Amino acid sequence: MEKHNVQDFEEPGENLKHKIEDEDDADKLLCGYGACTPRWLQGFHNAKCLLLVLGICAFIQSFVVNAIFPVGLSTLERRFKMTSTHTGIISSWYDFAVLLVVFPVCHWGNNGHKGRWIGWGGVIMALGSLICALPHWMVDIYHPDGNSLANQTDFGQCVNRDDPECAGKPHSSWFNPYFWMFILGQTLHGVGSTPLFSIGTTYMDENVSQKASPVYLAIHAVLTSFGPVIGVFAGGFLLNLYDDFDRVDRIPMERSDPRWVGAWWVGFIISAISALLIAFPILGFARELPEAKRHRAKDVNQCHIANGDVNAKAPRDLTKLPACVWKILSNPTFLVCIFVGIFESIIINGFAAFMPKILETLLSTNPTLASYLSSVVIFAAATGVMVGGTIIRQLKLQVGGMLKMIIVCHFFALIFTTGLLSHCPQREFVGINLGYEDLTIEKSHDFSIASKCNSDCHCKMEWNPVCDRNTGHMYYSACHAGCTAMTKNQGATEWSGCGCLTSNNTFHNLIHGIKEHPEVLNQGYCHQDCGYREYILMVTLFVTVVASFASGIPTQQIMLRVVPFDQRTLALGVNWTFVRLLGFIPGGILFGVIIDTACLEWGESCGKATSCLVYDPFKLSWTITGLAIVCKLLSILATIIGYMTYRPSDLDNAGSIQTVDSHCHTALHLVVNDDRLPEQAIIHASYGHM
Repeated sequence: MEKHNVQDFEEPGENLKHKIEDEDDADKLLCGYGACTPRWLQGFHNAKCLLLVLGICAFIQSFVVNAIFPVGLSTLERRFKMTSTHTGIISSWYDFAVLLVVFPVCHWGNNGHKGRWIGWGGVIMALGSLICALPHWMVDIYHPDGNSLANQTDFGQCVNRDDPECAGKPHSSWFNPYFWMFILGQTLHGVGSTPLFSIGTTYMDENVSQKASPVYLAIHAVLTSFGPVIGVFAGGFLLNLYDDFDRVDRIPMERSDPRWVGAWWVGFIISAISALLIAFPILGFARELPEAKRHRAKDVNQCHIANGDVNAKAPRDLTKLPACVWKILSNPTFLVCIFVGIFESIIINGFAAFMPKILETLLSTNPTLASYLSSVVIFAAATGVMVGGTIIRQLKLQVGGMLKMIIVCHFFALIFTTGLLSHCPQREFVGINLGYEDLTIEKSHDFSIASKCNSDCHCKMEWNPVCDRNTGHMYYSACHAGCTAMTKNQGATEWSGCGCLTSNNTFHNLIHGIKEHPEVLNQGYCHQDCGYREYILMVTLFVTVVASFASGIPTQQIMLRVVPFDQRTLALGVNWTFVRLLGFIPGGILFGVIIDTACLEWGESCGKATSCLVYDPFKLSWTITGLAIVCKLLSILATIIGYMTYRPSDLDNAGSIQTVDSHCHTALHLVVNDDRLPEQAIIHASYGHM
């Protein structure tokens, strides 16, 4: 038997998997700007500083796209007379913009200077934020219609008439110039951030060791996840500032006024300035860091052996791009990662877009508290990516081990997803899910907010819910409760003389006994105690998110390891294209449709339906849980298939043992996910060549 040493299987020097053009030119490896490369600046030219600036840039991107924009959507609707359809398109346009440029960016960016691509992307992103803020100065100073809240309801004495806000103009228009300005801003956001999350991943990975890469990418993901956390709180604070505080001397209304419009635009200004500032240091980094070649020499080749040449280069000729993309898609392990990413992104994007609304409905809480609870979920996501990166580092997992880890993570997430079924009892709205006479909640009964007791009120369809603390029942408005008088009690609005109160019902009084509160209605929702349910929901949701995001880092690592080294950027671009096209974009739409099916009462403006006012938490929890379970089961099934079909070129955990015939076009048969010791693997390979 012919003996083989490990050195016999090592890759020849001329076939090193990565080279930089003109690498002998040391000036191109210095940190600086053109000819300005001072010695003191080279002290910052290391992986930690690169991680810091890329992390800050990702933080800014997620701050504006995933927090400032979603938090202010309802305010934009009120300020610029846009429907939810308009704002939904604006929100989704970011993903469409990414799809438009991801392939060109990955193709030319991979062959170019990655740092400069990312830096100029930051400049474009800053321009997008600035354009989103410009409508504030283009529109007139905000003048809310109407007088007081009492006059707005027109209860008792009002008559049918046209709403002055709708007279002489359409409800909304696709020719709204502000709508197209936000579309342009989101387009630039998408174009500018594409290099960061495609080229940036490989830029970081190729400048650190394979052992350190999971931790670096996990830290980068954590910094990214902090953006929405800080953005939710910052966005909420800014909305407490009046929209035109910079253009008026006196604020004309209180924050509690339903017509209040907050300073939505300040967050975009902060984002524009921050993105511009962080782009400058990113532009100073060289093509690669000084220690990059040393790390690459120690890398273990884990390319899937049936996928072509492990040393294949990314094509510089654009005509060869389709063939290269097809070659990447013929890699079964990489294809599995795409499918898992699609299934997971459906859930992630749906929850990210609607999490405050979902928690508000399931926990019967207010929007402010729901936003704060949403930030807890974001902390869970950050915890998950750190846990995932740490496990890979501590256990020194290769591709086979990471596939097993993904299966375990999704299994735990599948179990705890059922915690979403623990929700608060449904709110009782008279005329919506509770009759004025029949006090039994009906989920399928078509109630009407109009009744004999308010037939002479000529109520307008203005959503202003009021609460009867004696019964816990709520009404569409004080007018629909038949109220005739309004008073102020310690700053709180109260209505009296209400002729539609269910507490006046004889049967109700026999059941509930003496009334504890005066016969007045208070503005807003009734307080509802959920007991232990809210704790069960939040704890199980936290564990589900941690387990789901713990699988993100191994999935990303697998994609970087199973494709040829110089095709990783293109591979990530292919992945993001499919994930956004089949996951993120339809995921948000699918969640929106599911949530709409749980609506009990729609708002109305100018004779047209607007947003949903009251949801059925029972139906909402079951439909969302069902969708999440289906996606988790599909993710587990796809990962199992990937585990069974993966063929490692280095015997997975066995060092770099590669023959001259072991390139991707050969038929070398290796053991699936070989977890043997390196010595045992080498012996097995030797017998295979006898």
